[in-house]
Amino acid sequence: MSPSLEALSAGLRQKNRGHLPFAGLLASIRDFFSSFNENKRMSADLLFMVTYMASITTARATRPEIFAYTAARKEFVPSKYFEKIETFVKKWNYSYVDALTIMAERVKNLMLQSMLNRYANSIESGVPDEDFLSRELITIRSIYRNTYEQGLEMLKKWGDAYIAMLFSGALVGIIIMISVAIFSPENIQKTLVSSYIIVICVSVFGLVTMYRAVPADQKVHDLPRGSKEQGMIHRMSRKVLPVAAAIAFIFLMLNLMGVISNAYGLVMLITGLLLFPIGIIGYLDDSNIINRDSDFTVFIRSLGSVMGGKGMTITHALTEIDKKSLTTLEPLVNGLYSKLNLGLDDRLTWERFIGESGSNLIYKYLNIFRDSIELGGSPDQIGEIVGSSMLEQVLLRNNRHTISMGFVVLLIPMHAMMIAIFLFLFHILLHMSQAISSVVSSLGPINSGAMAGAGAVSGTMGGAVTMFVNFPEAEMTVYVMIIITIITISNILAGRIVFGGGRYMFYFFGSILCSVTGIIYIAAPFIVGLFFNIPSFQGV
Repeated sequence: MSPSLEALSAGLRQKNRGHLPFAGLLASIRDFFSSFNENKRMSADLLFMVTYMASITTARATRPEIFAYTAARKEFVPSKYFEKIETFVKKWNYSYVDALTIMAERVKNLMLQSMLNRYANSIESGVPDEDFLSRELITIRSIYRNTYEQGLEMLKKWGDAYIAMLFSGALVGIIIMISVAIFSPENIQKTLVSSYIIVICVSVFGLVTMYRAVPADQKVHDLPRGSKEQGMIHRMSRKVLPVAAAIAFIFLMLNLMGVISNAYGLVMLITGLLLFPIGIIGYLDDSNIINRDSDFTVFIRSLGSVMGGKGMTITHALTEIDKKSLTTLEPLVNGLYSKLNLGLDDRLTWERFIGESGSNLIYKYLNIFRDSIELGGSPDQIGEIVGSSMLEQVLLRNNRHTISMGFVVLLIPMHAMMIAIFLFLFHILLHMSQAISSVVSSLGPINSGAMAGAGAVSGTMGGAVTMFVNFPEAEMTVYVMIIITIITISNILAGRIVFGGGRYMFYFFGSILCSVTGIIYIAAPFIVGLFFNIPSFQGV
């Protein structure tokens, strides 16, 4: 921290009795989001953890070993609670029953709480750990499946609701735009700000609700080494994003200088086109990960069966499995065998295989398989346990993919429709304002006075004609750009939330939706000018 920030912090603490203002509020917000993310991941990670525990029991691991090995797996969210159980047992001399019961009372997640209580009751009843964990794995799979399917049902409903809500928010913006054109309120900025707030609130509510409903399913691992496609995305993004930002700045400056018009549309279109290659590569990587995960369930079962049936090592077993059936995984398996056969470092070779797969499921389940094998577990049993758990997740993911594709197919044309309606109406109002202003100015003071004094009917018609004269073009142009930007960003986030995948899926949806927005923004004035002409009045 810099000296100026330290001085500011010390001054604020001195004025607030040693506390920073809003520190408690910020801590509460941070704790809330931490708890929310933990609960979001708990279902999948609990399945990973119980699969791991059931796998190492095939190596005749003792109860202390089961808890110690589980606590050491930091990639599982529930492992930190098992680490605390280990502390209770080893440092405070609690029994495992008491430690599990105490931890069950402290955890907030109901799924983990129930599992800990069942484990404590099982130990107290004298049930062997391997018997309990084999049954518990079936229970956790069922709970995970039910939770995931419930999330998918909620996703279906809230996906449709999101489209309806955002369309309603856009409709509010349209009504406000028409109202401004008709009534020309004095405090126009206040009116426009209220519209921004409404559209943002509707967007945030829809996005948060969908995020809460969508099942947690991390496709991409967080390791430094990624797949070939992920490496390309990383390298390209470091060049494309600064270029896109520079182009946006240059075009906006040229627009302010009056050199070009429609700068906003050009910026959106160019941004979409620049992001398109990254987005396509990201989409291909997402598809490859889904296919690799499907192949891995077959691969790990076959590997375990060959190792267990023929008593082979992993290296020799790789020569016996049918690699031709592993469509997307075959190149990685061939590379794995070549490196292991050459005698390269075993740990680094497997890490490279996991990294290049790009898959979070392969990362989690392959480590479970290898750890259990190293502990002396039964390869065929471990392969069956790991393969069955992973297959459960792969099948559920396929169901989600079907639902998410339906949402995306609806999202893109609805986005185009919302943007088109907004822009077409804006340019129609703009054309009306310009045409009516031209007519009113051509009347002159004499004719204007005559119209004003021509009776009630003429006065009413004159008021109707002149109400579009004071249309604030500059303010409404900015208003339209802001509303369109909010809608575009919201739909990009919605697509990523529903579809899932890595962060690079933002590039995919950003490229499509920004391009659509830019094309419509550029084309709208030409289309409106072509089909919507107000005739001028001659000789009045």
